Amino acid sequence: MRIKIISVGKIKQSFVQEGESEYLTRMKGFAQLSLVEVPTSTELPEAQMKQAECAAVLTKVDSSDYLFVLDEAGKQHTSKQFAALLQTQMNQGTSNFCFAIGGAYGWDDKVRKEADMVLSLSAMTFPYQMTRLILVEQLYRAMTILKGIPYHK
Repeated sequence: MRIKIISVGKIKQSFVQEGESEYLTRMKGFAQLSLVEVPTSTELPEAQMKQAECAAVLTKVDSSDYLFVLDEAGKQHTSKQFAALLQTQMNQGTSNFCFAIGGAYGWDDKVRKEADMVLSLSAMTFPYQMTRLILVEQLYRAMTILKGIPYHK
């Protein structure tokens, strides 16, 4: 299984980098996980920035990817439901998963329409750096749930 996480912007905080590194190491036994960072377009007006970031993210999505777009208006799942969702997709032949995390101004409708699923990690809003860390941890948690490893309690 291959998992790609595309995010707008770079991770700058060392504590987030350290946490993410920990879960990336743990994921090695379960999946090939890659991180793709798309630069922010801060010199543009908000609407153009959002459009440029969305277009840049979509260029990183492969046609074989099952695309999850993370969005506050997306569907929420418990960790067990999320694991079951991944398992269902794997049972249907999906081997490439892609998770897209937007920038400060979110997604335009084109990105949401391209998604196989619009997913929310919480009703709360998180900075994209924390979202990426939470997502990597939840992916690790999902894999341990599916493998019966006692991490999820």
